[in-house]
Amino acid sequence: MSRQPHDGPAESRLSLSMLPVVTSQERIAGLRQVLSGFSHRCRNSLNGIKMSLYLVQRESRGAIPSAWEELEQTYLQLERIFDRLQAIYRPMPLTLVRSPLGPFLADQEPKWRAWFEANGRTLRVARPSQDLPVDFDPIHLGMGLDAVLAWRAEVRHSSRQPGLSWQTDEGSCELVWDEHEPLPSCVGRAGSAGAEEKDPGSARVDPLALPLLARIVAAHGGRLEATREPGRGFGLTARWPRFHAP
Repeated sequence: MSRQPHDGPAESRLSLSMLPVVTSQERIAGLRQVLSGFSHRCRNSLNGIKMSLYLVQRESRGAIPSAWEELEQTYLQLERIFDRLQAIYRPMPLTLVRSPLGPFLADQEPKWRAWFEANGRTLRVARPSQDLPVDFDPIHLGMGLDAVLAWRAEVRHSSRQPGLSWQTDEGSCELVWDEHEPLPSCVGRAGSAGAEEKDPGSARVDPLALPLLARIVAAHGGRLEATREPGRGFGLTARWPRFHAP
């Protein structure tokens, strides 16, 4: 059985409570009924704030207060939360391609590596010996993986090696995010392997990253499992059928 992970402010209670919801179409429909009107009203308010920010910038003629950048970042985070919420509860029609995952992931890899290297960490990618074709939506899957990896790249003071791997067999595809292995420099250092991770509250951290990826995997007919066991670090496993049923 998977355990609910908890990695500080990047995962709010809302995020954790939504994980079991997004795998059920019935629950998603209920979520849409509850949140759609609320999201619409908040979107209208955000649009008003955005217009106010624009007008203040235009009239300031360059004399912007020092706290302005923080204010804009706060607005962008709020806007992204509602983007994520709507992506999660709205219908998610897929545009599928049938291809090995390797070329798609290789296209994204330089961007992901740069995120980790910016914080002094190295992303390890383990490729399968046989990369069979699988049905997937590259736009949606890329969006979900971007959200999760951007969050994990911003986790500071981690003694764990971040790694991505995948494999396919005749019936299914499995994509694994693994932070279980200690970093080489931490092996043998007392307490290092179990060191606490701290999220910095960066603008790149996405509090709805896990529900978003779980929703995308569920739309593919699969399931996302998240684990974090004491002393073993954080991990994700996404599994979906190799060929999407019509």
